[in-house]
Amino acid sequence: MHNELKAKLRRGEVTFGVTVGLGFPEVSEALGNLGLDYIVFDMQHTSLDAERTQTMIQAVGYSSTVPIIRVMANELGLINKGLDIGGYGVIIPLVNTKGEAENAVRASKYPPKGMRSWGPRRLVLRDSEYAKTANMEVMVIPQVETELALENIDDIVSTDGVDAVFVGPYDLSMSLGIFKQFDNPQFLKAVEKIVAACEAHDVIPGLLAPTGPVERSIEQGFKMIELGSDINFLTENVRRTLEIARNRAESVAKR
Repeated sequence: MHNELKAKLRRGEVTFGVTVGLGFPEVSEALGNLGLDYIVFDMQHTSLDAERTQTMIQAVGYSSTVPIIRVMANELGLINKGLDIGGYGVIIPLVNTKGEAENAVRASKYPPKGMRSWGPRRLVLRDSEYAKTANMEVMVIPQVETELALENIDDIVSTDGVDAVFVGPYDLSMSLGIFKQFDNPQFLKAVEKIVAACEAHDVIPGLLAPTGPVERSIEQGFKMIELGSDINFLTENVRRTLEIARNRAESVAKR
């Protein structure tokens, strides 16, 4: 197993991905053609189940795009399942303390580093040494999305085995009482604190949803940047195309 996303991040590259929740293999297959560094398969906030997600990962398997799975909760069975069906990493929601970060790492690593149980269904077919390489290549990515997590950010990112953290901007801003106010000084200060903590502990800072122009996210220091979700790209492009079409039709009708 070789995780090219992890290799790029080790080299200091900025990487870009999208979140997928529409449960059709054609979606991930089409996105795999675009040169994305990774795709997040969202099993927390969408209807994706393990069977459908595995099929969608298989559909993108021909490409260099790395599959990452956001699991429903910080639970051993859910994390094991996400990795067994082909995830090269897991995003774990609502990690608020060092103890919770340690639980996420233990669930993601085989003994002696953790307590992940043996049963990979896909990656072992390509890597006979998966039991050895998984502990090195699988990414453990807690989400920082509450005021409590912000207070404990140094404890979380200093946890051995944590590769990156993803800021959940909507939940974090809600927890801070400034929902979706991504230009609010309080939110910007929180982002600065998280990125600084990551840099101090050699952990990758990630942003799980757009909070403004991507240039700003890069300048803030994020190295894993979500460009958006499949449903948002679909609706925004249809809305924009429809608006252009209607404006054009009205212009022609006035001639």
